Amino acid sequence: MTVATASVTQTFLEPGTVVRTPRYDEGKNTGVRRAIVLGLWNEKEPKDGYRVWFYTLGAPSFAPRTLGMAFANEPTVVGTVDDMSERTLLRLHRWLRDLDQFSKVRYRVQKAGLRLRANRLGR
Repeated sequence: MTVATASVTQTFLEPGTVVRTPRYDEGKNTGVRRAIVLGLWNEKEPKDGYRVWFYTLGAPSFAPRTLGMAFANEPTVVGTVDDMSERTLLRLHRWLRDLDQFSKVRYRVQKAGLRLRANRLGR
């Protein structure tokens, strides 16, 4: 008797993916907002969820609650930072330049911004 098993491959969102996800402030859902995935919440347990930055609210910090968590099934993918304008990428890079823990996202933002600048200047 032959048994066919289907392999289940779970895909995880890369840092720099732009998503729409609920934002929680002090346990209350304040609505769905755009956010950038910064990475997994717990590297050892990828199913726990993602660290996200609600970039439309300002620089990444916990004081104004621009950083948060999204459970693995909550985010809806909208695009990537590669789809953003050069002006938005410049602002994001300025906010991320001093934060080493978000280096993957900062590098991706920088790379996309330099690509757009080169295209604009015709290089």
